[in-house]
Amino acid sequence: MMAGVMIGICSLTILDSVGENTKRETMKRFKNMIGTFDTVIIRPGAGKTRGMVSLTNVPPTLKFEDAAAIAAAIPEVKQVALLQNAFDIDVKYKDKNVSPAIFGVSANWLYLRGDELAQGNFISEEDMQSLARVAILGSDVLPVLFPEGDAIGKTIRIGDVPFQVKGLLAARGAGPGGGSLDNLILIPVTTAAKRLFNRDFLTMLIAQVREPEKSDAAVAKITALLRQRHHIAASALDDFTLTSPQAVMAQVTQMGSTLSTILKGIATIAMFIGGAVIMSLMLISVSERRKEIGLRRSVGASRQDILLQFILEAALISSFGGLVGIALGLGGTNLVARIQHLPPIFALQALEWTAGLSVGLGLVFGIYPAWRATQVDPVKALRS
Repeated sequence: MMAGVMIGICSLTILDSVGENTKRETMKRFKNMIGTFDTVIIRPGAGKTRGMVSLTNVPPTLKFEDAAAIAAAIPEVKQVALLQNAFDIDVKYKDKNVSPAIFGVSANWLYLRGDELAQGNFISEEDMQSLARVAILGSDVLPVLFPEGDAIGKTIRIGDVPFQVKGLLAARGAGPGGGSLDNLILIPVTTAAKRLFNRDFLTMLIAQVREPEKSDAAVAKITALLRQRHHIAASALDDFTLTSPQAVMAQVTQMGSTLSTILKGIATIAMFIGGAVIMSLMLISVSERRKEIGLRRSVGASRQDILLQFILEAALISSFGGLVGIALGLGGTNLVARIQHLPPIFALQALEWTAGLSVGLGLVFGIYPAWRATQVDPVKALRS
């Protein structure tokens, strides 16, 4: 009887932790990819662009002037970050060679993305205005080009154009798809446009809104402004795509909550199976203990005394099984967390709910067997 409850409680504890861990890790990776959640992402193309944007897969419709117009004309927008990026560009230092993503970014990119510098300085407004050839290395690029770790001040060549290393980015890990977010080099977007890529269009804009709860109004105004600037007819489709990270984050959170609910549902079914085991075995116990029940009744025990006895027995058995199940569940949670290389999560509220559920199982599934025990005829029980 205790084993049935123990297995259910143990599985509920482990699966609850796995579901919560999965949800948090997904949210962490998603935030690593998009940065802060108070932004609107603007990409060229009417929803046809798939995967990571680059100069090779977006139409040349989003201009530097569009970014300036959004920042100046829409009061709901606090600031705008610019991006112009490409892939598979050779980067060299002496005899070392690597082909990371090259991101031409504005000076406020670091702030809007929520990234951190591990060493050195980031791109400044002066770098933007002077078309400075400076570079910020991602943590995956550093050990390839500079195994000794000393990169600040050194000159690398990006597509045969010399750039001086100005800073190093802190590691961000993997994105939602599992790919590394650290295999990149950041350079000033103005330098990228005029000295490296020779392109006058952008691959992405990130507009930070002043009040996240009013992001819908900002999206509507940005849409109207870009349609006007791009001379799009009223019946024509947009030549750009707007994405609110808050909306996407809500979907991610909902998916995580759905997964957690499914896992809890599976564990709860296991618990109710354990409760059914309690009821079945207690019904057998009532049949086998008819003489004991008859003897108690003959010396003065009332039906209420018999009812209370069997209910308490069921509650104590399920409670002890629940405590053992929680202990095993906590151990199993630590083991699963190590396998997943994630920190174990123990939700106190979930543990309290689990402990209460184990007691409730004994009470609920013990009522019917206890009632059956009160219906035993003491005379027939003693004669049997």
